[in-house]
Amino acid sequence: MPQIAETRVAVAVSAPMLVYDGSCGFCSRSVQFILRHERRHDLLFVPRDSPLGKELRRQFHLEVVESMLWVDGDKVASESNAVLHAARYLGGFFSALAAIASLIPASIRNWGYRFIARNRRRLSASAPSCLLPTAEQRTRFRG
Repeated sequence: MPQIAETRVAVAVSAPMLVYDGSCGFCSRSVQFILRHERRHDLLFVPRDSPLGKELRRQFHLEVVESMLWVDGDKVASESNAVLHAARYLGGFFSALAAIASLIPASIRNWGYRFIARNRRRLSASAPSCLLPTAEQRTRFRG
């Protein structure tokens, strides 16, 4: 029986990473929203089913989690906590919204997150979802 070599992806990045569903229109529009409103321009975007996305999920024992993930160093946040991190990353008004939303118990926030996640394909069915980053932005997409 042939042996299968296991591929490991080096995950040593100092910038925060957003792991998202690259085949979801709602998720792609969320990434576009971040690109339009960000101030820092150092967030890396990783499709969930890319080799790096799979490796990050494996590394953090989140292989079965279908949530968006916010990875910052050796810490990971999922579901509504990942959304709060993304809002804080945007700064300004969005950071203030994140501060207010963080007062809501995580169980309630996550219920809302899961409701949207279950219906995300229907929410984006009527709108185009093609993500076309600029040449500068393309360097921040990892796979």
